Amino acid sequence: METTLRSEHETALATALRAVWEQAHGAPAGKVHVLLGPDSVAAWIEDVLIPAERGVALEAEGHRLLQRYAEQLLATVRPDLQAHVEHITGRRIVSGNARADMDTGHVLCFFVLGEPLPDVPAAAAEKTGHRA
Repeated sequence: METTLRSEHETALATALRAVWEQAHGAPAGKVHVLLGPDSVAAWIEDVLIPAERGVALEAEGHRLLQRYAEQLLATVRPDLQAHVEHITGRRIVSGNARADMDTGHVLCFFVLGEPLPDVPAAAAEKTGHRA
């Protein structure tokens, strides 16, 4: 995939992932990093906790409570995250995971990309780096 197109996809993915998290969590997040490989997408969202949550996470019980909350939130938004990744890359997700790390305050996502989506022309799939 050419560098300009990869950069455009990474920017679009960062914007979409941030929007999904912020809408579900109801608070702004920090910087979003995305790395688009030939058959994968890795992303992490910084500073997903608000200051009050960071304070609660310092205590063991608060940490456990926030971890459960974040896991439930991610389970709820995972279909939206995957839909954005598939739409932007033009590729089906064959495996994916998202988890929150309460120690760092980051959300980490990883998606393995498969074949082009049925409604994506071969030329578009070629642009994302997939060669059938």
